[in-house]
Amino acid sequence: MLENLYIIRYDVRGCGRSDGPLNGEAYSSDRQADDFKAVIDAFKVTKPFVATWSLGGIVPPDVIAKYGPDSLSGHIMMGSFPHRNMHSEVVHPVILSLIPGLMSENISEFARVLPDFVLSCVAPSRKLPYDVYTKWLGGAAPREPIVRQSMLGRKQDEAAVMAISGRFPYIAIQGEDDQHLVPPKLEKWMKDHLGQSEFHLIPGVGHAPFYEAPDETNRLILDFVKRYSA
Repeated sequence: MLENLYIIRYDVRGCGRSDGPLNGEAYSSDRQADDFKAVIDAFKVTKPFVATWSLGGIVPPDVIAKYGPDSLSGHIMMGSFPHRNMHSEVVHPVILSLIPGLMSENISEFARVLPDFVLSCVAPSRKLPYDVYTKWLGGAAPREPIVRQSMLGRKQDEAAVMAISGRFPYIAIQGEDDQHLVPPKLEKWMKDHLGQSEFHLIPGVGHAPFYEAPDETNRLILDFVKRYSA
């Protein structure tokens, strides 16, 4: 991948090594778009392809809403989805059952669901190595409830991204055994609403195709970028 692509990675606010502000307004679409712009400006790139995982998929619509339809070249979705307001149409019952606990201010309730959340990020048949399990657990644990609530509950206006839905390139790299999204529902939604999209289902893979099937994921990403870079 690094021989063919210039790759920039960052954690969206509230995740990983990015800040987790303790007020809901800090997670607005406007702020999300500004974060993205700051990153690409720092690396002096224009109109990049954006690859997202899970809830990160709702950042590209923020970028397009603030910086225009030509701010991105395409959206690569890995266990992700096109915008916030369609999530309810494709969400899986497993993650839906965990969301209240993830947003809870009750420490005991959060501690109860967090291990299930981590395990839900891969196919049920896959056993996470213990060191990976504890790293993911530790990465998700420290954030204040307001951070999780603001990330999961924020609003979004999808008008700008849907205005270009007929010509903006999308690819879904989707695990067949995803416990966060229902693959057939996502595929149907994309066919019904996106004019330039492709959907790839990977058997035996869950919510994290980049981890569970890295070679196939990399191949699909590279093919997509090459196709739409011409």
